[in-house]
Amino acid sequence: MKTVSLCAVLFIFAACKTSPPASSCRYSGVVKDLSGIDGCGLVIEMKDGTTLLPAEFAVPGFTLKAGQTVKFDFMELKDRVSTCMGGRIVRIECIEETK
Repeated sequence: MKTVSLCAVLFIFAACKTSPPASSCRYSGVVKDLSGIDGCGLVIEMKDGTTLLPAEFAVPGFTLKAGQTVKFDFMELKDRVSTCMGGRIVRIECIEETK
C-alpha cells in the first residue's frame, strides 16, 4: 500500500508543470551618456523622466551602453552621494535589454 501511495504522489509531482518565474524587471528606460557633465557617466532615464545613477549591479556581466533600451528594477541607495547631480543613486537588482 505504501508503494502505491508513493507512486501516486510521485506521478502527481511529475505531471505538474512549473512555469518560469515572472521577471521582476518592472521599469523601463533608456541608457544615456552624461559623461559631459562633471562626475557623471552612463545613467538610466526612466519613462517618467527620472534619472538613475547605477552604483551597484546585482546582475554580474551586464554592460550598459548609451542608447540601450532596458527593463530593470532597482533599490535606491540613500546613504550614497555622488558628484553627479543628475539623479538618484541606485543598485540595479534586475536588468535586461529590450529591443
